Amino acid sequence: MKRLAWLAVALAFASGTAHGADFKTLRHLNAPPPTSVTPLAADAHPRPLQFVRIVIQPPNGEAWALAYTSWTIRAEGDTSPVNRLMTWNSGRVQEQPAPFKNVFDEELQKAGFDAAASDSVFADAGGSADLKVGVLITDIEGRFCIDCPNLFNRDGVPGTVVMTTNWEIYSTLERKVIAKITTSGGADYKTRLGTSFLPAVYEGFRENVRQFLSNAEIRKLVTTPQGATGPATSPTLTPISLQGGVAHLSLGQAASGVAVVFAADGSGSGFLVSNDGYLITNQHVVGGTKYVKLKWSDGSETVGEVIRSDPRRDVALIKADAHGRAPLDLNLGQVQQGDAVFAIGSPLGEAQQNTMTKGIVSALREREGLPYIQSDVAVTHGNSGGPLLDDKGRVIGITHSGLAPTGTPIGLNFFIPIGDALRALSLTAPAAPSAAVAAQATQGQTARKP
Repeated sequence: MKRLAWLAVALAFASGTAHGADFKTLRHLNAPPPTSVTPLAADAHPRPLQFVRIVIQPPNGEAWALAYTSWTIRAEGDTSPVNRLMTWNSGRVQEQPAPFKNVFDEELQKAGFDAAASDSVFADAGGSADLKVGVLITDIEGRFCIDCPNLFNRDGVPGTVVMTTNWEIYSTLERKVIAKITTSGGADYKTRLGTSFLPAVYEGFRENVRQFLSNAEIRKLVTTPQGATGPATSPTLTPISLQGGVAHLSLGQAASGVAVVFAADGSGSGFLVSNDGYLITNQHVVGGTKYVKLKWSDGSETVGEVIRSDPRRDVALIKADAHGRAPLDLNLGQVQQGDAVFAIGSPLGEAQQNTMTKGIVSALREREGLPYIQSDVAVTHGNSGGPLLDDKGRVIGITHSGLAPTGTPIGLNFFIPIGDALRALSLTAPAAPSAAVAAQATQGQTARKP
């Protein structure tokens, strides 16, 4: 396991003159009263928050902590005392987030916030939670009595940490930071410290998490349904009528209308919905990219232009040259629990392009105020934006996200209903070909077979 940067810092007891807090200030460091977080209402339905990054950057060369120890780490001949000022000389450190994330998630759950979606099988989406949380610690002061008797253990408190943290919330759908707040607080750690002061640091961080969760701006943000601040589709969008294929593609032929979508931030899948070259995919696949590369099942490649998208519904429309390829048919009818379904995409990248998997409709769900089809069909990153088909090869949904609470996929995957996607993008489904035209097309295809 990679050693935390804090452990290296813990051994860097400074000698000589240090700027910043002095011995007396740190010796009598006190934590402010703890924050009491009011839990969210049971019917709040908060949007999930995912803690992803922590950066530590107090001023270089400043004393930030005072440590007492019953043991010493000394060079031969060193006669310095066992209580020393610790100076920060590490510059900007991006810390491993896991232990801080554990503290963050514990406090989220206590306060009725949602951290359950922070583990996802969709690496291309950066996790199924739209809202990513990062924090920068700009100031920290500490006093630690590490593995020592009560001689220096003031008031029975082995450790005290106070810090200032700058929080940011980033929306993967909007591709920008949508909230910034600053908290300042700390805590006394009243359990004897062993050979590390890290438990006291985590408690100081915990108090800042509580202040973060008590902030009115943050609480409003996570309890407002995604996209509720504006219409799903801009009223200036001109409706587009999709042109259907002459003949129906069977389930076995459906892969010919599915492409790998390459954008600046990675790749996903997309599928033809019109014979004049319109494809649908996820907004999180294309991101802010204007032009994408498409790779078809026959290995040919072309360029597509992203002409509209809806971050709330996480769908985007691409226009490209279809080169005569037939679009997939759409099924706008109501799906039923237990219906057989099939997913097509490029799990783990283009090497597995046009992989088809089978499952059933597990349930019809509402998440963050939006409808989804839940299925156990196997999908992973690279499937995002690909079609979910019924047993006749017709599109009923779009691959969106999946949960893996223990780090392993468990068949909890979610798909955007195709009707919702059309409404969000202001698209009109193509009319079904007449029976006579379809029969003629089928006869033509049969006649061309060797």
